[in-house]
Amino acid sequence: MKKIILVMLFALLAFSADTFAKTVKETKFTANMTCETCKGKIEKALNSEKGVLKSNADVASKAVTVSYDADVVSDAAIKKTVAKLGYTVDGTKEAKTMTKDKKGACTDDCKKSCDKKK
Repeated sequence: MKKIILVMLFALLAFSADTFAKTVKETKFTANMTCETCKGKIEKALNSEKGVLKSNADVASKAVTVSYDADVVSDAAIKKTVAKLGYTVDGTKEAKTMTKDKKGACTDDCKKSCDKKK
């Protein structure tokens, strides 16, 4: 009887561990961020996305690195989240641009940070 209970317990644990296992992946891409405010907006949006475990944006290199659970969110969905903010992702422009105007100047939402750099 003890052996049967032990086998059932082992099977249940193995099934539970498999059920809760995450398929952790990492994606890297570029975004046309220009200042620390841009970095903050990108990281905040990504970190609130279901399935994103960690994100890091670097203004100097314009690189964004994201660790995510591939069972919950896809690489394409992550990039779309950043594109929806108005940033160019991997050289592909979204229909609207929120970070810069037609002359290349920062818009009001990041103007203070951009002005500090000048």
